Amino acid sequence: MATITSKFTDAVLSKKQLVLDGAFATELESYGCNLNDPLWSAKVLFEQPDLVKKVHNSYLAAGADIIESSGYQATVVGFQDKGFSHCEAIELVKLSVRTAIAARDEFVAASGHKTNSVESNNSDSNCTDPNGTDSYSAIDVLDNGQLATPIVAASVGPYGAFLADGSEYRGDYNVGDNVLVDFHKGRIALFAEEQPDVFACETVPSLQEARALAEVLSDELVSRNIPAWISFSCADEEHTCGGDLIEDCAEFLDTVDAVQAIGVNCTQPKYVESLIRHIKAKTNKAIVVYPNTGELYDDVNKTWFGEADAFDQYAKTWAEAGAQIIGGCCRTGLKNIGRIAEWAHIP
Repeated sequence: MATITSKFTDAVLSKKQLVLDGAFATELESYGCNLNDPLWSAKVLFEQPDLVKKVHNSYLAAGADIIESSGYQATVVGFQDKGFSHCEAIELVKLSVRTAIAARDEFVAASGHKTNSVESNNSDSNCTDPNGTDSYSAIDVLDNGQLATPIVAASVGPYGAFLADGSEYRGDYNVGDNVLVDFHKGRIALFAEEQPDVFACETVPSLQEARALAEVLSDELVSRNIPAWISFSCADEEHTCGGDLIEDCAEFLDTVDAVQAIGVNCTQPKYVESLIRHIKAKTNKAIVVYPNTGELYDDVNKTWFGEADAFDQYAKTWAEAGAQIIGGCCRTGLKNIGRIAEWAHIP
């Protein structure tokens, strides 16, 4: 397989602390969007596309180095169920990535700040290039420490998100590997046409689905040599929601060249530090974490309940434990990401 490099690769190799954006749906809901729909936030792509870009712009303004597209639950079938033709549905799936790229490009054009070159000089770093050799990379940052050219990640939700039955938090799909491979192959191929910097394969509940994703991502004709991260939804300090050990998942993904970061998302923040340590035990690849605030989700009534944990206080401990990329998932917002950027972007 050809060596996989991109803006994401360069940023990871720089060893810079990277700030990921927060919950997309939470921000959309703050504007009054009703997302109780099988397409979830993807429905806004055809209802209010300008609002999608506005949310991306807001996270960039808050200090995000990486923004994710709104395609988490975007599928051709899902859009066809809304009455769109096959061709229209394909364009809407791709629009999720195209809109994020447009927002990033507007940010770059408008920033107008002096940039500086940042190069890792950490001789103790375990950073390696995709071929496994020691490597360090220079990147350009703004005066405030933010990436001068932020990274666009194509959000690739799990099969359970397509089912819209909460099974991404249980992993009980009861389907064969071929079903998962076929499902992800079609979507990733469409996202790849828009040339994102990285695929964010997220809320993965099981090693089975991670293996399916790895197969698709390793197919150059599908992924177009765009790198990826895979992050898991986890039930406790060491298991995915489907019951697999996170160490087993990290050990497998450590062998997959296309996967350049491994991590955890949509998980209670109190579990994350332990999960980071388990991942580090099996890989030297970059670690990405973006948990929820700590509230719990009722997948029957589709509501949140309980109290938010001290998310902002936890975030520094995740960096200290070894997470290079830190952001937020469900119920997090602009303030959370802004507070992470305050300490993560120290020049």
